[in-house]
Amino acid sequence: VRAAASAPRRPAIRIRSFTRSLRRPRPESLIPDLKTFYPMKFTSVPAGFTSFREPLPYAFDAEGAPRDITFTIVDVESGATIGAKKLYAATAGQIDIAPYLRRAARCRMPDEVAECSVVDTGGRVKVRVEAEGVASPVRTFIAAKVADDKLYALLTTQYDCRAMAADEFDAIGYFAMPDAVVEIVVEAFGSGYERLVLTPPAGGQRTVAVTPRGFAFVPSSMRVTIRVDDEEADTIDYEIAENLADACRLAWFNRHGAPELYTFPARKQSRVEATRGRILHPFGGEDVATRRDDVLTLVSAYEPRAQAEAIAEAVASPEVRAVRGGRTRRVSLATDKATLHGGEMNLVEVEIRASGEEDRL
Repeated sequence: VRAAASAPRRPAIRIRSFTRSLRRPRPESLIPDLKTFYPMKFTSVPAGFTSFREPLPYAFDAEGAPRDITFTIVDVESGATIGAKKLYAATAGQIDIAPYLRRAARCRMPDEVAECSVVDTGGRVKVRVEAEGVASPVRTFIAAKVADDKLYALLTTQYDCRAMAADEFDAIGYFAMPDAVVEIVVEAFGSGYERLVLTPPAGGQRTVAVTPRGFAFVPSSMRVTIRVDDEEADTIDYEIAENLADACRLAWFNRHGAPELYTFPARKQSRVEATRGRILHPFGGEDVATRRDDVLTLVSAYEPRAQAEAIAEAVASPEVRAVRGGRTRRVSLATDKATLHGGEMNLVEVEIRASGEEDRL
């Protein structure tokens, strides 16, 4: 008997869960990138050579797509990161980079000056701001506040008739736009005559140091002429004379962030402030001076009121140094005020303290 043929088997059908496929993560390449569809852009940046002591707002627009944006401030000359700021769920707005620049562009006095030269005392920084692969235009910002229409400005607050010893130096700060050609002409007079021309880098806040050192003879006087585009802009005259025995020369930074130097011809008093402490040892105890501060009160010559006020700005300086010969060393101010005595002619008193316990003034 022939067996009946079995019915054909139906092919198995696999049913995939649609909801399960929705839970499967999508490849990253399929996720929309807001930075691609809505690129960020800087809509405005501050003008170059604006002071970083004022707000420096950078405005941006993320094309209406809210997201977290990190802004990085880069020093163009060194490549170092000055600072970074992150904004959350940002669509548009602005960031102020001035506080970051004030910390980065510190004023600094040279440790030594051996000859007339261009010196770097800070007061300027060249930066760009980056975010999401977009970079702002490069800008140079400075410490001084200079009017927008100024091609050049002298940044000193003292008078243009000064004095220094044969082994000392003075510093002159100025501002110039990049298209201004600045030359510093130094003339030395005495038993002979010499003329020296310095050409600082173009643009920004600059400083030149002038000194009687480096000439073939010891000058009795000097003249520094600043020429801008082949025209005389400013002149400063120096008398070269030996200091009094108690004289002390100070260096500081004025309200423009430019260096100033002045020789105080006399010291009113010098005192040592010591703090007593008790130490114990196997044979008992004894009182010792645990801290010693050397404090010196300096007195200026009688100066016109404007010159006296310029000297008094030392109390607001971020750095003060005592100058001996061509070298400088840090000191600190023992008080936050300078005392002026007189009417039209004034004496200025300033107290300074040695920067370390082992230093002597």
